[in-house]
Amino acid sequence: MTTSETAPSGLAEHPAATDPGSRLVGQRRRLVLGLGLLLLVLKCVIAARTYGTNDIRHWTDFVNGVAERGPVGVYGITFERSFYNHPPVIGYFLQLVDLGRHHGLSIGFSIRSVASLADVGSALLVFEILRRRRSLREATWAACLVAVSPVLVIISGFHGNTDPIFVLFTLLALHLLADRDKPLAGGLSMGIAIGIKIVPVVAIPALLVLAYTRGRHSLFRFGAGFTLAFGISWLPALISQGRPVREHVLGYAGSGISQWGLIQIGHWFDDPGWANFLTDTGRFPIVLLCALVPAALVWRRPAMAAEAVGLSLVTFLFLSPAFGCQYLVWAMAAAYLLNFGWATAYNLGAGLVLFKIYTRWAHGFPWNHADYWGLVGIELIGALLLWGCLGILAVLGVRRILSSEERTACARETAQAR
Repeated sequence: MTTSETAPSGLAEHPAATDPGSRLVGQRRRLVLGLGLLLLVLKCVIAARTYGTNDIRHWTDFVNGVAERGPVGVYGITFERSFYNHPPVIGYFLQLVDLGRHHGLSIGFSIRSVASLADVGSALLVFEILRRRRSLREATWAACLVAVSPVLVIISGFHGNTDPIFVLFTLLALHLLADRDKPLAGGLSMGIAIGIKIVPVVAIPALLVLAYTRGRHSLFRFGAGFTLAFGISWLPALISQGRPVREHVLGYAGSGISQWGLIQIGHWFDDPGWANFLTDTGRFPIVLLCALVPAALVWRRPAMAAEAVGLSLVTFLFLSPAFGCQYLVWAMAAAYLLNFGWATAYNLGAGLVLFKIYTRWAHGFPWNHADYWGLVGIELIGALLLWGCLGILAVLGVRRILSSEERTACARETAQAR
């Protein structure tokens, strides 16, 4: 591999204008940004010309609720078609969506365009994170494949949900803490992430351990940033609407019959006791497992924090007892932190599966309005294959982290022997 294809961390932090390696990094970054912006335009066109899924109908109810009661009072509303199960940051976001509605922007377009913009940021962050850990070539390809991901085109551009936004802030928290040595900003970003969706809570322990390994000052600043963001966004809702927040947000267990992973296998075997356990009290051990194993790995190998955060999101989707098509976004960028080949298989495979699902839900292609009808036939097989792909990614991620530790130990022993 040539020097120009490798971007060491020192180059990333202090690029010299005359350094050809630095110029190459800049060129690749602009390539990723250009692809991301090109797909942003495509997604926005889709968002402007289609209705989306039944989630847009729920978002319309929620925006009306926020307009009526405010971002905190909305938790006290009993909606006819659903219940408000989103963390507090979303309430403030929906205020902005309501403002856009009064200026001619549809609710569906606003939500999907912001999610699409988040995808651009996620692609750039994948590039920045990976170029410090892999070859520049791999970082570029991974980021470009995230930028043009069919999964993100379908979910961000058509489906309409906020999952891509929390992914952005989770990756940003990782990058700020691990690569930029900005623990305060990293904590703020992580606090915002769980204010968008509870899912990234599984990444918090790994980041806390990483901050601790950087010293008490780093841990304090990361904790302070997180606490500040959490306090501003969560405390008003917990104080005035504690019960619905605990039941509908913190206790949310998914909706409908999950057709994913272990639970779908349980459906095929007439829902044995272990399947019912996983959908009930077993949800909490799953969260702990997905959070604490990556944290333990970071404790042993702090340099592999990016892989550990990726592992937390991938394993959480792998073991999740609940499922929605938008959940596939959770592992989209995270998978590339673990293994390029299998991440690409997941990326393209999930795109094909989603295309099949939404074409049936929308009664043909091109799509306009798609309502959830569950998964059938080849869709279930495709979902099972994607689930297996995530399992492989999780195993490869653990192996990558542990093998890195072994290589470091061997190098240390060799150096001592000399």
